[in-house]
Amino acid sequence: MGYEAGAKAAKPDIKIDTQYISPEGDFTGFSDPAKGQIVAQGMYDGGADIVFQVAGGSGLGVFQAAAASNKRAIGVDSDQYKTVDDPALQAVIMTSMLKRVDNSVQAYIDDFVDGGVTGGKDVISDLKSDGVGLATSGGFIDDIKSQIDGYRQKIIDGDIKVPSAS
Repeated sequence: MGYEAGAKAAKPDIKIDTQYISPEGDFTGFSDPAKGQIVAQGMYDGGADIVFQVAGGSGLGVFQAAAASNKRAIGVDSDQYKTVDDPALQAVIMTSMLKRVDNSVQAYIDDFVDGGVTGGKDVISDLKSDGVGLATSGGFIDDIKSQIDGYRQKIIDGDIKVPSAS
């Protein structure tokens, strides 16, 4: 939802095409690069410029489809530019949304040491807590980094409300 809200803020008339590799409850879609490639190729053939994959191991297939189509993709969870060893695939990964698990775990440990860990407490990992982030490897978004940083700060300050699925 955050990606969609950001994309529409940047370009209100943008068309967002959301597709799933497998039906709800079937988690095989996270470990099938061939299916990831088929779905992404269909999106690129349908006119998509960028595919933001949230598909686990299937993301490799998305990067392969992007390379075959001379398009771009966005990775997820880690800096996927650094996790692929093929320069042709690195060339299509413009950025990755980062789950900063390192920071989340450290915050939990600090909270535990301070006696603040209690059952039933929600733990929020967001921009303000540095629980999520954006990779800049490859330099593909360097030209808009100051704009991104500005939006990041507006989200942290509460000037921009990111919608949630709940």
